[in-house]
Amino acid sequence: MKALLVLPILLCVCLCVQGQLRKQQFSFPNAGEYMVLKADFHQHTVFSDGQVWPTVRVVEAYEEDLDIIALSEHIEYRPHLNEFISHDHNHSFDLAQEEAKRYGVLLIRSAEVTRAMAPGHLNVIDIKDANPLEKFVNKQDSRDASTVIETLEEARRQGGFIFWNHTAYPSKDNKSHWYPIHETLKNKGLMMGIEIVNGERYEPIAFQWCLDYNLTILANTDVHTTMAQKRSADNFKVMTLVLAKEKTKEAVMDALCEHRTVALWNNQLMGRKEHVEPIVGHGVVARLTRVSEEKGLFEIENLTGMPFVFEFQELPEGFSIRNDVPCLVKENSVSALGASFKNGCPKTVKVKVKNVYVTPEQNLEMELPLVISER
Repeated sequence: MKALLVLPILLCVCLCVQGQLRKQQFSFPNAGEYMVLKADFHQHTVFSDGQVWPTVRVVEAYEEDLDIIALSEHIEYRPHLNEFISHDHNHSFDLAQEEAKRYGVLLIRSAEVTRAMAPGHLNVIDIKDANPLEKFVNKQDSRDASTVIETLEEARRQGGFIFWNHTAYPSKDNKSHWYPIHETLKNKGLMMGIEIVNGERYEPIAFQWCLDYNLTILANTDVHTTMAQKRSADNFKVMTLVLAKEKTKEAVMDALCEHRTVALWNNQLMGRKEHVEPIVGHGVVARLTRVSEEKGLFEIENLTGMPFVFEFQELPEGFSIRNDVPCLVKENSVSALGASFKNGCPKTVKVKVKNVYVTPEQNLEMELPLVISER
């Protein structure tokens, strides 16, 4: 009787969600030759241990203004199996495909290999068929990690991209550790990236590992509840920014393999300098408008969906900006400050971006070109 009630309830949830669509605008201008795509490569549905139907994830992605999602159902853990939740590990992807096309969301076939630490949990994305991964699972102990290499080798044979999820879980001390098996997986090409942000938790040491070992940086929600519940609990956005040449699966996977990604978490960016600098550089416009021979109005316009905090560095002699504290420029807005210049107008302004990191401890430093005009 319970099973008979499941499908109508899920259908009702889908219809309710679709009847109240409110797409948030959360965008970034192109970063030079690359589009800045917004991705969540780690989500769950009722086909593993999540609480929503696969099509709901697509609608949520549309509302959150995400470009890409991956429904990474656990291979080893599926507590909701019944006559509506099949044993086919590809079923959630198959159900969501048409909805994804309808809403313009790029859906990538994926799965989560869920073993004990070490190595822990790993996502395999852009695979062709998730079902062969199950043949390596120990039926007496699904968390047995002894066959993890064989499992991941199968994912690689299918062309899958593999990354390590939530590095502190399921460690006994709830801390991140680099175990010998992680070194082995990295050297075998069976671990190509690390999720440095999982939901509300950011792991600085995982960021450093990505830099040290030339691995791809990822930030994902790992959402199990509805996205609305997740957002009300965390109260900030989590996503991977992908610098891709176009919005296609092939271009996205090329970007992942080439490490062209940036983590976005709690209004902060974490990534390599060569990736975060063009995002900021093309995302803001600095202007200086002369109002007299030695005075002007200095403005920074933010064209992105997140705020930036600028600290001015080494201003040219004779040039000053009336700002004693870091300058907050909110998303899609303009901040204006008084300026004076005794030796002419500079062509650039050096800044430190206080909420953008190129290492766990170091902020992005860059020069903003000045657009100069007369009033």
